[in-house]
Amino acid sequence: MADDVHRIELRAKSLDELRSFLDGSDMDLGCRPVVRRDGADYVVEVYAPMPQVDRLRSARSASAVTMTVVENASEVGRARQSEVGSGNRFAARMAPRGLGIKE
Repeated sequence: MADDVHRIELRAKSLDELRSFLDGSDMDLGCRPVVRRDGADYVVEVYAPMPQVDRLRSARSASAVTMTVVENASEVGRARQSEVGSGNRFAARMAPRGLGIKE
């Protein structure tokens, strides 16, 4: 879908290249953006819909930064929602069983 949000991996040789690429891009860096080292590269993950990614690829000099679409985060979220029950587990007025603190 066009409105789906994708997880994108950005990879650059220096922090300055990564900063200049992201500066003013309005891409979602998540709650706690973390730049990590992977060999000689600096890597950060961002979240954006594909039209925004395509605009960014064409508008900026992407030669210094490599963009890789990791996954469709919206699709993964929809799949994970199917794992959640729809019933009221407290309807029987009994404490839930299993791991965790029962209060």
